Amino acid sequence: MQMLDLIAGLAWDPEIRGFMAVLTGIVVLMGSVWLVLSTNSGPRLGTLLSGAAFFGWMAIMGSVWWIYGIGYAGDRPVFEELEIVDANDGIHLDLAATDVAEDLQSENLPVAFEVVTVAHDDLVEEFGEAVFADGWESLVTVADIGRVNEIRTAWVEFGAVTVADLTPDQTQGFDNPADIEAFAAEEHAKNEATTLSELAAVAPGLVPEYDELGPWRLLSTAEMGEAQASAIAFIIESGDYDFRGQGEFRILNGFASGGKGSLPDDPSRWDRISQQVTSALTIKHPTGYAIIQLQAVTADSLDNLPGQAPQRTVADRDEPIVSVVMIRNLGNLRQVPALVTIGSLLIFLALCYMLHERDKVSMARRAELDGAQ
Repeated sequence: MQMLDLIAGLAWDPEIRGFMAVLTGIVVLMGSVWLVLSTNSGPRLGTLLSGAAFFGWMAIMGSVWWIYGIGYAGDRPVFEELEIVDANDGIHLDLAATDVAEDLQSENLPVAFEVVTVAHDDLVEEFGEAVFADGWESLVTVADIGRVNEIRTAWVEFGAVTVADLTPDQTQGFDNPADIEAFAAEEHAKNEATTLSELAAVAPGLVPEYDELGPWRLLSTAEMGEAQASAIAFIIESGDYDFRGQGEFRILNGFASGGKGSLPDDPSRWDRISQQVTSALTIKHPTGYAIIQLQAVTADSLDNLPGQAPQRTVADRDEPIVSVVMIRNLGNLRQVPALVTIGSLLIFLALCYMLHERDKVSMARRAELDGAQ
């Protein structure tokens, strides 16, 4: 009865079951090879042959793990929290303990909605209102098509919204003109709250390198993924704020500094080649930093009635801007497979040397036997 209990425990415990499965595979597969070699050539030579074959295979497999960072790998790169800074009298990072963070003057950056509006007005002044109508390609030169198309896209996504700008699909279901006006006002307010990171994801050409950034570079929402997720986890787990979930604050802008260089916009083949060569020759990785800024939302935007679509969260301008300052920990993703590869290769070479020395002794003895005859 006790044996049945033991077998049942082994069957339902995934750790013990996994260990037993691996052990059984080693005994059956590797053990069978060793047994065949040992019976044909003797236990000592069979052990040397099977050991050399195993560690040779491990060196090959470890090199694949090393190159691609897979298999028996180390820790992957992650962002680690350095500090969380509150805005002080409208200055976002003057109280930051991290020196490089103080160089970012994010409070002086322009408002994304104003950037789009200015670009729209300049484009209208240059080409006229027809540049936002169908057939606009005939009004601009080939060199200006990319710039004009980017501004048109930014205006559609984040520009001013009036009742006349609403499409029939947007106004469908509204019977009262007042409701349509309220909907247009809500869409306009949403665009006025656009962040520079959101604008950079749609129209990066409208977000140049501002002097206020200093050594920092603006991250688009498409580039903020891992840093944003880490910042959200840090701010909720910190215990310094009353945020119970991500819905109680709004992500504003993201910034990065340091690290290895990246490709420019619309890179050429030479840019890609030079970036690869430069990255490979940079032995020591420069320290990388990231800052994610967020702000609490208004209490009214969190009051959602049952059975209705959730309201759009609105940042509370009376609340301070919170900046999560993080440092990039590169981990040791390839260090572990590198050690496995080097160690396995050294053991393989040592076993091959032992086999070579054994062959030399065997050949010398055979020569002595032939000479004696």
